[in-house]
Amino acid sequence: MSVRPGEIQPHLQRILLEEARLLAELEGLLERETAILQSEDVAAIQNIGAARHGCVARLTQLDAERADLCRMLSFGSGAPALQRLFAWADLDGSVQRQWQSNLQLARRCKQLNDRNGAIVTVKLSRVQQRLGQLRGSPPPAVYGPKAARYGAPGARHLGRA
Repeated sequence: MSVRPGEIQPHLQRILLEEARLLAELEGLLERETAILQSEDVAAIQNIGAARHGCVARLTQLDAERADLCRMLSFGSGAPALQRLFAWADLDGSVQRQWQSNLQLARRCKQLNDRNGAIVTVKLSRVQQRLGQLRGSPPPAVYGPKAARYGAPGARHLGRA
């Protein structure tokens, strides 16, 4: 007995609709994370981070389910396999439309995540500068991969008790 495309399309739709729901949830979490990072509320930062990681873990599970489906149906692995699966199982174009919508949501999530990462990088830089000032040593002239200065501040004798 062979599997027919009509039997697989509902399964793909379920995966993609759940992925869309999770991506929308992640987008909201990342937007809230931006506000929380600016507020410097440590407990809220930890909570939103845990929620974000949980959402990403569920998205990773869906990706694995989609990859398993490709392999199970002998389409192989990776993006080309997924495109072959869609071409075979997408009888009315709805799977491909949902996939494109999910890709747009994922791009927005990446932009938000990059913005939040930049906020964290600036805050970390400020903390390192302050530590360097407390220790009495400027940061070394070392640059990271994004041309940002970084380095470990040196130690300074602050006196005796």
